[in-house]
Amino acid sequence: MTDTVSTLLGAESGLPSGWHAASELLKPFGTPAANFAEAMRVLNASHESSAPLSPGGRNHIVRLLKNDTIKATYYFFSKQFRPELLTAKRQISPQDFLDGYTPIDHASVLTLCYLFKNLCKKIDKEEWEYVQTPLYEALAIGGQIGKSISQVGIGLGLLTRGLRYLAFAPLMRENRKAFKDYRQHLKSRDLPFDSNFEQQVWQCTTVQITGLMLEQMGYPRAAALQFVSAVERSKVPAPDSSFGVPFRLAECLMDAYMEGHEIPTSTPAWVGQEIALPAEIRGNLIASFKYASEENNRIEWLNKTGSNISPTETPELFTSEGPAPSV
Repeated sequence: MTDTVSTLLGAESGLPSGWHAASELLKPFGTPAANFAEAMRVLNASHESSAPLSPGGRNHIVRLLKNDTIKATYYFFSKQFRPELLTAKRQISPQDFLDGYTPIDHASVLTLCYLFKNLCKKIDKEEWEYVQTPLYEALAIGGQIGKSISQVGIGLGLLTRGLRYLAFAPLMRENRKAFKDYRQHLKSRDLPFDSNFEQQVWQCTTVQITGLMLEQMGYPRAAALQFVSAVERSKVPAPDSSFGVPFRLAECLMDAYMEGHEIPTSTPAWVGQEIALPAEIRGNLIASFKYASEENNRIEWLNKTGSNISPTETPELFTSEGPAPSV
């Protein structure tokens, strides 16, 4: 990769070449709607300051959660990652979803929901399956890392690898034939990504596209830089506790599992925080990864819309009497 995060940090004006190419590839997909951008600002500010959402911030997020598509997304997302949330009450409300997750969890779910729906509209349905299949596996593993490792959390666990698969969409739209060659290249070498190949064909990488998507969605530039730094295992900038260590830790564990189906006994120095991973945690992680990665257990929560809300399919959104139904 020619344009590292340190190059971006040192740029005095404009974007370095690779980052500029990534920005051009993202232009056809437009900018996030104002209500999403405001939600990202509120949620990220709360995450970075470790302060609770203000009443105004809570009201803004609840309004989003009342949207049927987002409500369906949260329902099926919770069914996979927080099933106890659905059975804790007789009827679950948008306020229950709000209180059931941290601000950065909400930021991540809303980001993935918005980008998934926006990007897939501009990609051939058959080709989109190539994005979707590895995406759901990455989300399942990242979410399990976040559930098991408190220093990561569900939200940042989801973003670590998930967004990079969504970054395939701009490459695909720009050059379908080249992307088909890229897909075959990855398959033949059993690779999830190849930044050198991406750079040669598109003059940028999925890492750079993802970094810009984060910033365009309303995350602070520090989050985008920490994401890129985590993937590149760069020391610049030094990992912070808000984004740097979580991204690096999730990246470390995901790489270890994807490459060798193993989990290290402790985190390497580049993560920025030494965390011991005893045998019990490693065993539980691997078991949960295997379960979540099986196609029969896959819940396509990002594909859901308001049409999936019904007393039969989402009973916990309707049940108001009797005991909470089992999931």
